[in-house]
Amino acid sequence: EVADKKSAFGKIAIDSLSELTENADKELYENLIESHKYFSLGFQIYDDIEDFNEDFKEKQFNIAVYELSKKIDFEKHTDVEMLRKLFYVTGLAFILLQKSIDSFEKAKSFLKDQESGWYKTIEEMQKAVSTYYETTFSYIQILKKKNGLKKAVQTRTFFDYSSIDNVVITKGLDFIAKEFSENYVELQHFMWLSKKEGFNNKTQLHYSDTFQRAMLNDCLLHISEKFGLKTDIFFKEENNYFLSRVNNDTIGTWSYFPTVQEVAADIDDLGQIMQQFIQTQENQLIDKYCLKAIDIVTQDRTIKNGGIETWIIPKDNLTEIQKRQDHFNSTKWGKGPDVEVVANFLYALFLYNAEKYSGIIKKGIDYIISQQKHDGFWDSRWYYGNYYGTYVVLRLLESFPNEFEKEKQKSLDFIKNTQNEDGSFGSDEHKNLSTAFARLSLNYFPDEYSSFYFENSEKFLLENQLGDGSWKAENFIKPKTNEPYKSKTLTTAFVLKSLL
Repeated sequence: EVADKKSAFGKIAIDSLSELTENADKELYENLIESHKYFSLGFQIYDDIEDFNEDFKEKQFNIAVYELSKKIDFEKHTDVEMLRKLFYVTGLAFILLQKSIDSFEKAKSFLKDQESGWYKTIEEMQKAVSTYYETTFSYIQILKKKNGLKKAVQTRTFFDYSSIDNVVITKGLDFIAKEFSENYVELQHFMWLSKKEGFNNKTQLHYSDTFQRAMLNDCLLHISEKFGLKTDIFFKEENNYFLSRVNNDTIGTWSYFPTVQEVAADIDDLGQIMQQFIQTQENQLIDKYCLKAIDIVTQDRTIKNGGIETWIIPKDNLTEIQKRQDHFNSTKWGKGPDVEVVANFLYALFLYNAEKYSGIIKKGIDYIISQQKHDGFWDSRWYYGNYYGTYVVLRLLESFPNEFEKEKQKSLDFIKNTQNEDGSFGSDEHKNLSTAFARLSLNYFPDEYSSFYFENSEKFLLENQLGDGSWKAENFIKPKTNEPYKSKTLTTAFVLKSLL
């Protein structure tokens, strides 16, 4: 509205100045008038898209409504919300938005002075509409991709859990099994990484469940072990799934987004998948697919204080893609060690060959201990809340009985002191997950310290199980600012594991 008023007042001012100067600069006058004309056109298109619902209800002329009426029979579709969705799904929205963007570009073309206030006003509007275009376009593309993946035939079957007599667990597994039958679409992490942001890949839409699936499988393995389920075939196929996603480069192993060349392999994915290979008694897969990456990490990416950098990139003789990845680590993703990631990787090393990697593990734990917060928790750079990092650190420290007692006690005090009145832990955005990780952490302490907190937190979790057997999706992974990853499937799996 401010920009539209600027345009209207601008026309009046231009006419007035032209009259006062007796039309001294006719070319400038005509250029400014043309600039305002195209600006008004671009702005009106965008304004009509924004006012789609209101104008439709008020029966006012609206270019977006008019264009859609030529494609859709409004007598069959009277619900304005559905019509607005169809406006985007049919692609009409993006045709009109592009016309708006082009109109602003045309409006700028009549101006010689790119430092003028009017030029900057046009540029700001063009940028706003372009951002809106990309945001909505990427959202629609993600919805279409999700729908396509759901419809794809799933040739595998979920493992049999009919022998479990715990209703809460079976309902939760019912939900996970349903998601599995739909190719774990809800578990997938979808991101739009555009060329405007500097990414250069075959597609701008990327999706992957590599890391999430390894985390999910960890929970399912614990459930199957607890109830004595026969899951050998299922997890053999899951291992094959990860082998099919090994990076085709000089390092191998796994990236969070395999289709994004700017994302290097990392020790979090590596550590999580190693744990699955170990839990399924397939250590030979680590021998075959992981040792080169482990060598790079331990020789090139371990720093003096014991911290281990997250990204798996050699320090010397980098390929062109590795140089690009290193640049993105410096400018976008961040470099250096991340405590929760180091803990997850060291735990995998300990399970794999504690003796061979004892020096790396010991130094890494020294680093982790140095990062414990005054209140007793361990922070996470890639995860929401204070409980995931605390859990993965305690899981590692538990491998060393009678050591690190002071640090363990501090973390226990943190958990005890931060339980909410309703029995949960954490803030509203991730209460179920935080509660699950707090319970998993409490498993590492004697019952007399934890029974009270277990009872109250269990009550909270049981009360919050949804009708379909799941727990709501909650903020978990922090890939980019204001773009949290959340998943009902993964939240449900962690809660089920914590209820064992």
